[in-house]
Amino acid sequence: MTTASKPALTVTHWLIIIVASLGFLFDTYQLLMTPLVGPQAISELLKVPLSNKAVSDWMGNMLWLTALSGGVFGLLGGWLTDRLGRKFVMALGIFVYSLSPVAGAFAQSDGLLARAVLTIAPDAHNAAALASFIFWRCATFVGVCIEFVAAITWIAEVFSDKAQKEKWLGITQLFASLGGVLVTAVSLWIGSHVKDLPHLGMPMANGATDPTSWRYLLLTGIIPALLIALMLPFVPESQVWKERKRAGTLKRPSFGALFSPEFRRVTLITAGLSACAYGIAFGALQLTPGRIAPGLPNLTEQREKLEPLVATAKSLNADLDRLTKGDSAPPYDERIAKVPGLAKLAGERAGVRLAQRENAKIANAAAPKDADEATKQKIEAAKPAAKEKLAALGKQFAELDAQFAKLTADVPDAKAAVIAREKTMKALGDNRAEQEPFNKKVKEVGDHVQLYQEMGGLVGRIVLALLLIVGIGRRLLLRMLQAPGVLILPLTYFLLYKQDAAVFSWGIACAGFVVMSQLSFLGEYLPKVFPLHLRGTGGSFATNVGGRMIGTSAAFLTPKIALMFSKNPSYDEMARAAGCVGLGIAIVAVVLGFFLPEPKAESHE
Repeated sequence: MTTASKPALTVTHWLIIIVASLGFLFDTYQLLMTPLVGPQAISELLKVPLSNKAVSDWMGNMLWLTALSGGVFGLLGGWLTDRLGRKFVMALGIFVYSLSPVAGAFAQSDGLLARAVLTIAPDAHNAAALASFIFWRCATFVGVCIEFVAAITWIAEVFSDKAQKEKWLGITQLFASLGGVLVTAVSLWIGSHVKDLPHLGMPMANGATDPTSWRYLLLTGIIPALLIALMLPFVPESQVWKERKRAGTLKRPSFGALFSPEFRRVTLITAGLSACAYGIAFGALQLTPGRIAPGLPNLTEQREKLEPLVATAKSLNADLDRLTKGDSAPPYDERIAKVPGLAKLAGERAGVRLAQRENAKIANAAAPKDADEATKQKIEAAKPAAKEKLAALGKQFAELDAQFAKLTADVPDAKAAVIAREKTMKALGDNRAEQEPFNKKVKEVGDHVQLYQEMGGLVGRIVLALLLIVGIGRRLLLRMLQAPGVLILPLTYFLLYKQDAAVFSWGIACAGFVVMSQLSFLGEYLPKVFPLHLRGTGGSFATNVGGRMIGTSAAFLTPKIALMFSKNPSYDEMARAAGCVGLGIAIVAVVLGFFLPEPKAESHE
């Protein structure tokens, strides 16, 4: 068909494009909420400082559980896509991943799910709240995994023209790279306006006067449901699937059919390629901003200043753990449980102390030397209110202190436990304040590297969309995307990492280009190689089993390889491990690419 004879896009086509684009954008938005909200949420729900080992341990557990849940239920979602319809399952996935973050924003120890946990473990109040939060993050990943395959299958079938189909499959997937940029921007905005936002009945930490910012960020997860719900009634189901279903000629999907002689090769190769793309993303790129970039030469001074402070924080957290777990005495919870109302009072005292620290910081703030006049005036204007608040908080704490003395007069063991914990938490707070200026610079560099990675990924998706329009053979196109990775990944992590952040960031941008373009390639390729009744099932197997269940395990592989270099891996050794993992996976991907079959002439059989 010539360009001139292509069918014109109708209003319905444009609605389809908008729905698919929003779906892909918010896929990434919802997934990348996890590293932004996870540490804060775990710290608050477990009632431990951010620097406590329990936070990093549970963050790793949560990432594994969410990926596993998404992979298992996403596989089921692909099968349902072939059984129940593309549009229906896509909408189901969108609503699951839109509503579950809202439920997660209200996670607390007396919530419905938390109460269910407490029936099994009556003393695990903090763990019950965390279990509720993790459950809803898993549900979010399930929704994303269901929606993605249903969406690419749907958009591949609602366009009748082959060229238009390929073009819009590529273009709509571009929006996935914008999700990370959007969620970061929203997070920053919430962080600077959290005091002005309505509470909406959300729980508050340790008697604080406002909910923490992570809860507000989770609430924004409802946005895609609100937007897409308005358009879904006006977009069609896949007509070819609907007609086959109505006529009774649609074959039943089955996972066994994927391993029949006809489809075994494409099933295994696409799952392997998906595992490789996700493996590089999780085994190298996702670890870079937080666990590799802090070792860049630009940050030598910050690392030297942070080293003794981090050691002190580690020691203080060990003291806190001993108090909490009761290594040498009854544990903290057991001691304060002897006094009715003491746990609540201790939480209120902690909240007031936290508010005092925050307001003291504002009241004593000094404008940076290079600040403009407007910034200086803003800082000075905030001081009177902070000082007034400090005075009120001082009176409030005096009242709480009197109640505390009365309540614990006959229970010195419980009183000592509360005072010991408060002393340790204050020392940790002071330590965190000392670390803040150095951590701020480290985070700025990490954010800079992350931005370049996201922009490289966006360019990769754009280039893939353009190459699809040109009409290059799929095997040749894949090689064009894979081959540079064999050079880019080791060059970036072995050589450019030794340079400054600007040079390293360009290497990461190129790595993001390679990985994201391959993921977009698979999104366009998968609907072409499975017949109508297996498109959702086959695409889901490749994406969820290969990518999300196997590929994401590289996040655990890289630290294990770093341990082979040293018992206490440094940032440099993590970079070497990421380079090894990235290079090894890139070579495997190139080999697998030689076995990828070219799509046959389009058929709905």
